[in-house]
Order: sequence, then structure tokens, then C-alpha cells
Amino acid sequence: MISIADILLPEDILLDLDVSSAAALFDEVGQTMQRWHGLPRVVVAEALAQREAFGSTALGLGVAIPHGRIKGLNQTHAAYVRPRRPMPFQSPDGKPVSDFIVLLLPERATDTHLGILASVSSLFTDPRFRDALHACDDPYAIQALFRSWLVAAA
Repeated sequence: MISIADILLPEDILLDLDVSSAAALFDEVGQTMQRWHGLPRVVVAEALAQREAFGSTALGLGVAIPHGRIKGLNQTHAAYVRPRRPMPFQSPDGKPVSDFIVLLLPERATDTHLGILASVSSLFTDPRFRDALHACDDPYAIQALFRSWLVAAA
């Protein structure tokens, strides 16, 4: 089973992103995925927006996990986005979201994405992890934090 630490690459960690809407955030993620992984920006943004239309992917505690399935995708991709300012995202606790884990999944992915969602959810319920994450301002340090925290939790 793969984890977020296996698929989150430094180039997919977007810090201090100046966005104020889900559409703008999804477009920025799409641009990143196009630049580094050859995924069409519009396809990525549309897949994320379509899933979000079914209901918010916000978990509460300032965290959301937008995700979408993409036809023809062979492997799962992830991005971590920390917007410059926390943004409203229809969170169950009413709090704005400051941490986004974005997952792009193959069309037929099943258990893989559920396992990643579960591990990410458990990471972000730990206030010590969130504090450590917010103290990092370097993509490589963030990638290492995810990896070390998941290993320690295993």
C-alpha cells in the first residue's frame, strides 16, 4: 500500500499560494501537475471541481483533501498546498482551510486512495503534526516531515 509520503514530491508542495477560491486553487494545482507530470491543467482542475461539487472535502481543523479521478492516469499524484491566507471551504467545523492535500487518482483506483485518505486524515488530527508542518517553509523539509511522521506512526 502506498502512502502520501511515497507520492508527495517537493515540486508538488505549494507554499504561500495567493488564492482565495477553490477554482483558483485547483487551477494552480493543475498548472503544477502539467508542468511537472504532463497532466493537462484543465483536466486536473475540472476533476477536482467535479468531486467538490458533490460535497466539500474539508475535514475540519483547517484541513481539506480535494481529490479527483482522471481517465488514463497510471499512478496517483499528490500535492500539498498551503495558501497565503486560510480560505473558506465549507468545512464541517466552519473554520477556514489552511492545509490542502490534493490527490489525483487513476479512474479505477479503489483501496489505494482510501488508504491514503485514512493515513492523511490521521496525520492531520494530530495537533503536533500540524504544528510541525506549519513551522516548515521548505518543500524538502515538508516531504521529510510527512515521511518521518508516517514511519513513526507505523
